[in-house]
Amino acid sequence: MSIIAKSHKAVVRCRVCGHSDAESLGKIADCGEFAGQHISPPIKGGGLWLCKDCGSMFRHPTLSANDYISLYEQAPSTVWVDNGVERNDFTTIYAYLKSNVGDSILDVGCYTGNFLVGVSNKFKKFGIEPSDLASREAASKGISILGKTLNDLDSDQVFDVVVAIDVIEHVLDVENFLSQALAHVKENGLLVISTGNPGCFFWRKVFKSRFWYNYFAEHVTFPSYKYYIDFSNRLGLQIPEQIRFKYLELKPVIRLSMLLRYSISQAIQKAMKMIRCTAVHRIHWFAYVSLIGAFTDHHVIIFRKSKLC
Repeated sequence: MSIIAKSHKAVVRCRVCGHSDAESLGKIADCGEFAGQHISPPIKGGGLWLCKDCGSMFRHPTLSANDYISLYEQAPSTVWVDNGVERNDFTTIYAYLKSNVGDSILDVGCYTGNFLVGVSNKFKKFGIEPSDLASREAASKGISILGKTLNDLDSDQVFDVVVAIDVIEHVLDVENFLSQALAHVKENGLLVISTGNPGCFFWRKVFKSRFWYNYFAEHVTFPSYKYYIDFSNRLGLQIPEQIRFKYLELKPVIRLSMLLRYSISQAIQKAMKMIRCTAVHRIHWFAYVSLIGAFTDHHVIIFRKSKLC
């Protein structure tokens, strides 16, 4: 992404579609965590920006791609563990795969293999994972690890289904990532993306840069459904399917308690800032993640790799 001059005013260019005008939605809090690791000094939050053309959102500025890869390689294998909580993205994708024929699946960013373990054994299971510890655990579950990124795959390695769950929000160059992923999907196969949905009203209009999903320093890019449609049109593919969902399925009383916790945490956070408390970044974390599962703020995007007639 770049900043250009327009009518004597600095304008931020959308990192997703390249459009030359984006609107600021406020400053994102600095974060002392990255992929479960304590970071000192904290990573600067930058700001949240909304593209006026494609409707995507993104963080700006960011670290470099190499800096992010280095941080991911050091990630432990206990960060994204669900502790028995039912994730709606997993169940949604499992249900969708039941009605689709195929015998091979690649999980990009498979982590410890939790998603692939739940996939039908009719599939041969492959994974890509930058964390050394997590990839070893995935391999111990019978998953064939093919590399750290899509760049490690040979051009002739193709699969009936390629999934990327909680991955694209970590990607700086979305267009390149989607193109690379599709290159490894068989004809009539599926590319399945699961991530935050910037079309969520509470994210875009209410909380904006204070929305919980922005807090994680590794979350940098939030493509819109309109962007995915435009991407498909450019490649001559069918319009992708969109399935919206809440990240976790929670009872109403739990959702209410989350909102109360968030409000209390915000008050504590402001007080700690006033006294310059060093624990403020921990309070930030508690405040933001208190809203996980409170809104329909995620979506699954399903591309079918077949040309339009």
